[in-house]
Amino acid sequence: MQKRKYEDMRELTIPIETGGDEDATEMMRIWLAHDDLHVSLFLGMWEDAEDCEIDERDAWGQLLADTIQHIANGMSQSHGWDKDQTVAQITRSLLKHSDLPRGSISGGYVD
Repeated sequence: MQKRKYEDMRELTIPIETGGDEDATEMMRIWLAHDDLHVSLFLGMWEDAEDCEIDERDAWGQLLADTIQHIANGMSQSHGWDKDQTVAQITRSLLKHSDLPRGSISGGYVD
């Protein structure tokens, strides 16, 4: 098996709508590599903001809920699946897998 160079990795494009916003911030990156999930998160943005009174945990819940909506919308467009049914199925799966004991989460917080 030939190894790919880092430059050859399949990265997603940055949404065009973020252009021109000097406050645009990447919140998470998720990779499947070496048969495992690898995640990089920007934690603390809401908690550290002076003018923000939202609980960081609630903000991440909203971010994940919005992400599910985007996934369902994309699957509706690419696969023709019903958006509401897709949201419901992903949500059920999320709750089911949130309760299951998982393998150890490795890595740590990097400031």
